[in-house]
Amino acid sequence: MNNTYDFKVARTDIIKQLTVKDLLIAYYKCPQVDKIVHVLSHYNEIAFTLSGKKTLHHREKSWTLTDNTSVFVRRTAYKAEKYDFEGWEVLAFCFQDDFLRQVFREYRQYLQLKNLPPPPSDMLIEINVNETTCAFFYGMVPYFSQKIPPSENLLELKFKELLFNILSDPANANLLAYVNSIDDQYKAPLWQVMEANYTFNLVIEEFARIAQRSVSTFKREFHEYYHTTPGKWLTQKRLEYAKNLLDSSKKNVSEIADESGFENLTHFSRIFKEKYGLSPTYYRKKQTMQFPKKNF
Repeated sequence: MNNTYDFKVARTDIIKQLTVKDLLIAYYKCPQVDKIVHVLSHYNEIAFTLSGKKTLHHREKSWTLTDNTSVFVRRTAYKAEKYDFEGWEVLAFCFQDDFLRQVFREYRQYLQLKNLPPPPSDMLIEINVNETTCAFFYGMVPYFSQKIPPSENLLELKFKELLFNILSDPANANLLAYVNSIDDQYKAPLWQVMEANYTFNLVIEEFARIAQRSVSTFKREFHEYYHTTPGKWLTQKRLEYAKNLLDSSKKNVSEIADESGFENLTHFSRIFKEKYGLSPTYYRKKQTMQFPKKNF
């Protein structure tokens, strides 16, 4: 699966970028060709749409980004959908949890932390863009064409300014609640990473990278928590998810295989039959015959 952060870093020919330490600001027109692609990132990202349109999907939820809209994308896998005759010009700010916690602690006394809502479980969180934040985003664009690049100190201050502007806006209470919830975390709980991403066809190395752990540490912690191997757990969870979609959705079997994280339809059909004794197609037909839809 394509890693959006790695892609940005590697493609300096089409993506303008500014870096300081492990922080990245990228300015580009999205080169996506296929209608829908599955991607992941092991960095958090704030994406701001300068022009165009794109929809990001995670499980059953979707976020459509149009001019002057923004979203906070946690370290996760998701699907990106492009639109015919619509490009997507975007500013992307990439950073790790440690920097997010650092900024939160630095400006904590100035943030409205009383009466926050429960932290959202969504892997993507919509950002309200007020006049100040919108001006900030557009003010960043000229930095990419300067003959002399901005200093590292200035870039780090710009990251802090952006995060403070967003978190101090009462309309972004959901995002503030999330940041507050991870303040005392060393790393995201492993179960949280797995529950959010098991429906994507990731390999163990990709799960470990999102979880910010080495592969060996990931496998050890996984077994300590789940008392089984990642492969067995993923197969079981994906089958349960696919079975639920067969029971409750109108999606075809091929779409369900893709939605559930299986490599392809053939692999899904074989594994499903081994588990339930029926092919996905026949299972759905049998369920329809047993529980026909009623017209009221």
